[in-house]
Amino acid sequence: MNLTQAVLTVPSHMVPGGMPQPDLKQLGFNDFERCSIIDTTKLTRFEFSRPTKHATEAQFDEAIEQFIWFFAKGTPYVIDKTFADNTPDSHHRYYYTNNERVCEAIIS
Repeated sequence: MNLTQAVLTVPSHMVPGGMPQPDLKQLGFNDFERCSIIDTTKLTRFEFSRPTKHATEAQFDEAIEQFIWFFAKGTPYVIDKTFADNTPDSHHRYYYTNNERVCEAIIS
């Protein structure tokens, strides 16, 4: 399956000030948007879209692991991945704590 979009969501208070923009080519994407959700959840989303021609899920996973190092140790985060095939299982959600995957869900 081809990865078409990925969204990293972290608690806003764990996002350091002055954090550099992620290396999009390393992640396998052409576009990036950072958005803070200012409500009771206080989350920050990093949305990656328009994948490069030869982007792979493994490439993204390796690069996002390096990007996570900018956050405080132990930051919990969620990664949503959307794949090109548009089948019922083409949207996955992964939950991480201490850089370890603790749960995975298929979003319909």
